[in-house]
Amino acid sequence: MVSVKRFIGSSGERFAVLIDSEGIPLTYPNLYTTINFRNRGHSVNTIVSVLEDIELLYYLLNKLQINIEQRIKEKLFLQLHEIEALVNLANFKRNYLLNKKTDRKIVSFPEKRREAVRAKIVIKNDNVSKNLIYRRLTNFADYLHWLETYLCKASATNTAKIMKARRPRKTIDHSADYKSFEQDQINLILETIDPSNQKNIWSSDFLNYRNELIIYLLLYLGCRKGELLNIKLSDFVQSNGSFYLNIKRNHDDDSDTRLYQPLVKTRSRGLALNLNLKKKIDQYILNYRSHIANAESSDFLLISNQATPLSINALDKIFTQISSRFQFRVHAHAFRHTWNDKFTDKVQPLIDSGRLTEDKAENDRAYLMGWIPGSQSARRYAKRAEDRRAIEVGLGIQNKFEENDE
Repeated sequence: MVSVKRFIGSSGERFAVLIDSEGIPLTYPNLYTTINFRNRGHSVNTIVSVLEDIELLYYLLNKLQINIEQRIKEKLFLQLHEIEALVNLANFKRNYLLNKKTDRKIVSFPEKRREAVRAKIVIKNDNVSKNLIYRRLTNFADYLHWLETYLCKASATNTAKIMKARRPRKTIDHSADYKSFEQDQINLILETIDPSNQKNIWSSDFLNYRNELIIYLLLYLGCRKGELLNIKLSDFVQSNGSFYLNIKRNHDDDSDTRLYQPLVKTRSRGLALNLNLKKKIDQYILNYRSHIANAESSDFLLISNQATPLSINALDKIFTQISSRFQFRVHAHAFRHTWNDKFTDKVQPLIDSGRLTEDKAENDRAYLMGWIPGSQSARRYAKRAEDRRAIEVGLGIQNKFEENDE
């Protein structure tokens, strides 16, 4: 059984390899990711994602009794029914395919009538999203094409082309997963996490003030989880009487001891802090963070009780604990959506009055969010504002008809 292993190099670089059951790295998958991803500067999370799909590919090939490397060396490339079998199996959840935490057992392939059995595989409630199927088949196809080219340079096959042609269409409508908080929900969250609340979620002042600061940073700045967890004390600066936070890209930061390093995916930028947020930051640092043993050894703003940088899992646990108090889910990215809604509400009157152009407003949004101007992410939020305006116009037309009836 193969698996993905992460590690931190002596230089601080995060990397991952695919290893066999004895812990020995597999030659071709790791050579592939080194050449095509590591050497091109891709993040460790991207490399892990690719390796996990290749791991799944090898598992499925093993189930189908296909030694892909030997087959390619012998120029016995995958046949159409074998490609179809891989495409079919790529639709299913990993836990199902790996026979973990499922009510059903992994489909076994008898020696006889193997192709007939493959065509009749039916699994209920174990399918994955179309986007994940698309990603898997893309990584399957790209790796197989590279492997065929590397092991058998003189041969040209259609394996990758056939497999990619069977990918589902990617889902591009993001309206269903866009969820921001309503104002009454924000009020409930802030009231619940207030350290002066008699029904505190957490047991210590340090946790209460740290976790309150987490919510305010996400709400006021609209930052991502990776950006939040990488804020350092040295990132705060003062200039001309104003206070700023510098968000920095941090790949392979050798001062970060976390194996699963939170990454800053967006562009570096400086964000201004209002007095209320600055007061909360100072209060946490001076009165609570400073009381943690060895806190001075870490430059990270958000730390654990052991003075280690707060992990992604620990942050997710905080949101699970907060969510348990409500009938709605509280998660980090919803604050980013909420910030963008507030930004739209702020700039729309300026646009309507002619004091600000839509292009300038969207460039400002892109800067504050860390996007490249004109990016698809920025366009997504702009489209949401356009949709809201269209809905308001539609309601206005309906009301106009009622006024005429009267």
